[in-house]
Amino acid sequence: MSSNVAPAKQVLFEPFPKQEEFINAVLSGNYSFVLFGGAIRGGKTFALLALFIVLSKVFPGSRWALVRKDLPTIKRNLYPSWNKIKPDRFIKNHNNETHTVTFNNGSQIIFYPENYAQDKNLDRWKGLEVNGFGFEEINECQQVSLYKAFERAGSYVVPGLKVQPKPIVIGTCNPTQGWVKELVYTPWKNGSLKDTWLYIQSRIHDNLPLLAAQPDYLPSLRENLNTYEFLVYVEGDWDVQLKMGGEFLAKFELSDHVRPNSWDINKMMCISLDSNVYPHIAVTCWQIDEKGNGKLIKQVHELPAEDPINTGTKAGKNVADWLKSIGYNQRVKIYGDRSTKNRNNIDDNKKSFFALFTEAISKEGFRIEDCMLNSAPVVSTIADFINAIFAGEVPGLSIEVGEHCKKSINDYIETKTNENGGILKVRVKHPTIDKLTYEKNGHLTDTLKDFIVSAFHSEYLAFINKKKGLGVKALSGI
Repeated sequence: MSSNVAPAKQVLFEPFPKQEEFINAVLSGNYSFVLFGGAIRGGKTFALLALFIVLSKVFPGSRWALVRKDLPTIKRNLYPSWNKIKPDRFIKNHNNETHTVTFNNGSQIIFYPENYAQDKNLDRWKGLEVNGFGFEEINECQQVSLYKAFERAGSYVVPGLKVQPKPIVIGTCNPTQGWVKELVYTPWKNGSLKDTWLYIQSRIHDNLPLLAAQPDYLPSLRENLNTYEFLVYVEGDWDVQLKMGGEFLAKFELSDHVRPNSWDINKMMCISLDSNVYPHIAVTCWQIDEKGNGKLIKQVHELPAEDPINTGTKAGKNVADWLKSIGYNQRVKIYGDRSTKNRNNIDDNKKSFFALFTEAISKEGFRIEDCMLNSAPVVSTIADFINAIFAGEVPGLSIEVGEHCKKSINDYIETKTNENGGILKVRVKHPTIDKLTYEKNGHLTDTLKDFIVSAFHSEYLAFINKKKGLGVKALSGI
C-alpha cells in the first residue's frame, strides 16, 4: 500500500552564530579570501563543508575544490565529517576514483589533495577549472598553493548560468607560526589586512551546540592543558609559540621560565644586540638580580628595531629613548656579537654598526661600557651552558624572561639547532621586497646567548671545563 506522506525532513547542519557569520561573509561576494577558525573545536570543518553545499545549490552546474595536504588526510579527517553532513537526496553520485561528488543539479565538489611533496611545481593544478577553493587546515598546505588557487578560482564558466559565482578562496586553520600567520593573522591584528580579505575567529566558546552537548569538555581542557597550550588551542592566541622539538634552547619552558617581571632603574641595564637588518635589528634588555646565594638573570624588555628604524643609529636612538622614558640614568653595558664592530665600506666614515648604535645612545647622555668578548666561543658549547642553566644544573644561576617579551619568547621556541649544535638559520623571502631573502629566526636568540656567555664567562668556562674533565683554567682562552 502506497503512502502519500512525505519523508521526514532531516536537518543535517544548523549553524551557530559564528558559523553563520562566516557563511554570510562568503555569500556576500565582498571578499576574495576568507579565513575561518584560529582555535580548536570552533566548528570550522562543518561550516566549510556546509558552505560548499550551499554554493553548489545556489549556482547549479558550478565546480568547487576542497583541498587538504594529501589524500590519506582527506580520507582520515575530512570524509568522516562529510559523511555526517552530506545531503544524500541532493547527491547524484560520488566517484571514489576522482574523489568527486556530483549533485542532482550538475554542481560538483572535488576533494583535492595538494600533494606538494610529489608535485612541487603544482603541475596538477594547471588544468583545474573550478569556481572556488576551500582549504581545510590551510596551515598544513604551502603558500604557493594559495596563490595557485587564486589563479585557478573562477577559471570555470558555468554553461548557461546568467550570474556566475564570484571567484573565492576560503581557508580554515588552527593557530600557527608559519606563513598563514604572517600573511593573514598579523595584518588582521594590526589593522592592515587588505579590504578584500577577511579573518573570522571562531573558538570553542562560540560553538554553543558542542558546549551544550558536552558540558565537561571545556572544564577538562582547563584542567589538563598547561596555561600556554590553553591560550593557543582554546583561546586562539597565535602570538604564543609552543615547542615542537629540535629547539636550540631545548630546556627553555614557557611554564618554568616566563614570568611577569619589570626593570629596576636602580640596577645596571645590559643591552645585547645582533645587527641583522631583516626582519629586525635584534635588541634585548637584561638585568641581574641577587637571588639567595646566586643570581637571577632577567630579560626585562625587548626592542627589536623593525623597518623603518632598522639602522644602527635609529636602533640606538630607540634604546636611548626607552631608557629615558623609564627614568634610567646610569651607564649602559653593551653585549652582543663582536662582528658588529667590523667597519663598513658603504660610507666615507666607515663606522661600524656598533659605533653607530652606541654613539646614538651616548648622544642622549648615557655612558657606554663595552662588555663584548674578544673572541666568540663555540656556539654549541654556549647552548650546552645556557640549557644547563634553564634546567637548573648550574649552581647559583637561573634565567627568567618577562612575559611581555613576546617576540623573544617566540624566537627562543621557534629557533632550531643545526647538525653541529649551532643555530639553524633558515632564509625566507621578504613578503614585499622583490628578491630579498633574510634569516627569519635566531637573532633574538643570538642576543640571549651572547649576553649570558659574556656576562657569566667565568661560570661558562668552569662549566665546559668540568664537562670536558679539564682543569678550571684549561679553557680560559676560549
